[in-house]
Amino acid sequence: MSFKDIVPRYFKRFSPQYWVVISLELFERGAYYGIMGYFPVHALYNLGFSGKVYGALYALLVFLLYFVPIVSASLAKKIGYKRILTIAFLILIPSYLGMTFLTTELSFFFAIVAWGIGAGAFKPMVSATIAHVTGKEERNSAYSIYYLSINWGSFLAMLATGFLIPQHFAQIVFAVGAVLITVNLIITLLFYRDPIENDPNEKVSSAFKKMGIVLSDRRFVLLLLFYSGFFVIFSSMHTFIPAYYFGFGIQPARWFTAPLISAINPLTIITIGPILAKFTDRFDSLKLMITGMLIFSAGLFIIGMIPLWYAMAIGIFVYSIGEFVTHPSFISFVSKIAPEERVALYMGYAFLPSAFGNVVGSLFGGIMWDSIAVNNGHSRLFWAIYVSIGLLTMGGFLIYNRIISPKTEDVRAVTRGFFGRRTSFLAPWSFIPIVLIVGVSLGRTGYVGDPFYTEENGYLYDIGRTTISFSGTLSEGENHRIDIPLSEENILWVNITLSWSDEPDQTFLLRTFENQPDLFEISFIPCNATELSETGANPRNGVGEMELSHHYGTDTDPTNGTGIHSLEVVLVDVGDYQTGFDPPVYLPGRPRDSGNAYDITVQYDHLIRVVPTDL
Repeated sequence: MSFKDIVPRYFKRFSPQYWVVISLELFERGAYYGIMGYFPVHALYNLGFSGKVYGALYALLVFLLYFVPIVSASLAKKIGYKRILTIAFLILIPSYLGMTFLTTELSFFFAIVAWGIGAGAFKPMVSATIAHVTGKEERNSAYSIYYLSINWGSFLAMLATGFLIPQHFAQIVFAVGAVLITVNLIITLLFYRDPIENDPNEKVSSAFKKMGIVLSDRRFVLLLLFYSGFFVIFSSMHTFIPAYYFGFGIQPARWFTAPLISAINPLTIITIGPILAKFTDRFDSLKLMITGMLIFSAGLFIIGMIPLWYAMAIGIFVYSIGEFVTHPSFISFVSKIAPEERVALYMGYAFLPSAFGNVVGSLFGGIMWDSIAVNNGHSRLFWAIYVSIGLLTMGGFLIYNRIISPKTEDVRAVTRGFFGRRTSFLAPWSFIPIVLIVGVSLGRTGYVGDPFYTEENGYLYDIGRTTISFSGTLSEGENHRIDIPLSEENILWVNITLSWSDEPDQTFLLRTFENQPDLFEISFIPCNATELSETGANPRNGVGEMELSHHYGTDTDPTNGTGIHSLEVVLVDVGDYQTGFDPPVYLPGRPRDSGNAYDITVQYDHLIRVVPTDL
C-alpha cells in the first residue's frame, strides 16, 4: 500500500469540520505564541515599559482570555458558533495591526482589551466544536491532535519569528499575527459550519448561575485556590523568562533570539509528550500533580540560579516536562473527585486557577521585576521567590490530600508512603528558606539591558559615522517621503541636512525677471521619538539649507535609535519670476519657475563595540 493510500484514510477518520477547526487552532495559536515570544522583550526594551506596566498589561490580557469564554460559550449557543468566530477574528485583526504601530502604555491598554476579547471569544469555540463533531470512541485521539496542534502552532511560530524577525523590529510579529488571523477569517467564512443549531432561548446569564453551583462546593473551591499557586509560577514562562534572557546578558549571540529559546517548551512537549503520556498512565493523578510541580520548580531553579544560555535551555526542557505532567493530571484529578452528575460542569470551571494564577503572577512578577531584579540586580532572588511559591503549592496539595479532599479511590491510593504521612507537607516547605538563601547568597547578576555586554569583561567603544545621501525634484505642493532603516545599535545622534539651489534671474524682452525664494518644509520622525519639523526659504538667487538633529545620547536602552526613521520633504511655495510690473496675461517665453531639485544628507554616529584585545 502506497503512502497516498494511507494518508486519506487517516484524515477520513475525522469529519472535514474537525480538520477545519484544527486549522483554525493552528493558525490562531501561531499568531498568539508568535507574538508572545517577543512581546515581553518588545514592551520592556523596545518601548521602555516598566515591569509593573508590562505585568499589569499581561494580567489584563489573561483575565480577559479566561473571563470572556464564560460569556462567548453561552452566546455561541444563542447566535451560532460561526458568528462568534467571525466576530472574534474581526476584533483580533485590527488589534494586532494596531499594536504594530503603537508605542504608548495607554494605547496598548486599549489594544490589549481588544486582544483579550477577541482571543477569549475564540478560545472555547474549537474545543466545543470538536466535542460536537467527533464520537466518544475517537474523542481521546481527537483531543490529542488538538493539543498537538496548539504546540505545533506555538513551536513553528516561535521558530519562524525567532529566525526571521530581529529583536529591534519585534513589532513586525503583530503584523504577522494579523495575517494569520486573516487566514482564519477566510477559512471560517468559506468552510466552517455550525456544529449545532442555534438556540435563541439560551440565556447568557445562565453561565454565571452555573458558576454559583460550582463555587458552592468548598472543597472544589479550595482545590482551585491551591492549584492557582502552580499558575502563579507558570505565568513567568511567557512574562519574564524572555525578558530575563535578553536583559541579563544570557543571550549568547544576536541570531539566538528570545523566541528561539522559548521554542524549546513546545518542542519538548511535541517530542517527549507522547512518551510521557504512556508512562504517566501508571500513576495516580495527585502523585503526578505534586511530582510535576516539583519538576517545574526544579526547571525554574536551574534557569534562575545559573544565568547561562545552555542552563536556561536545560531548565526550559525540565519545566516543560513538569508542565506536561502537572496539568493533564489536574484535569484527570478533577474528573475523579467531581460529583458524577456534575463532571462536565466541574471540568468546565477547571480553568479558573489558570486565570487567577496568571493574573496574580503577572502583577506580582512585574513588581518584583522592577524592584528586585532590575533595580537591585538580584535576578536569582527573583526566581527563588517563584520557586518558593511552587514549593508552597506542593505542600498545600499534600495538606489538601490528607484533610480536605473527598476520599475517592484515586485519593486513597496516595495515602500510603511519603504522600500519606501527616507531616509530608513539611518536606517541600523546609526547602523554601534554603532556596531563598541560595538566591541571595549567590549574589547579584547585574541588569545590563544588553545581551552583548558582560560585566566581567566589558567592551571598548569606537565611534562610527555613517553618511547617506538622497536627491529628488519637487513641483509646487508636491512632497516626497523617505524611510531610512538604521540597523546599528547605540546610535548617539542623527543629523538631517536639506539643501537646494534656486535658479538665477532671467532677462526676457529686455526686462529682468527676479526669481523669488523657494519655500521648503522638512519633517523628521526619529525612531521612538517625537517628530521634528522646520520650514525655510533660500536667499534670493542663493542656496537654501535647513538642518534637523536628534540626539539619543547614551540611553540605558542601546536600541533606542535602532529602527525606521522617516523624512518628508515638501516644496510649499515656488517663488515665481517677477518684475516691478507684471502683465495680467502670461506671455509665451516669459521665465517661469515650476519646481526645484533638492539634496538630503543623513549623517549619524553610533558606538561600535570592540572586545578588548588583551582578554
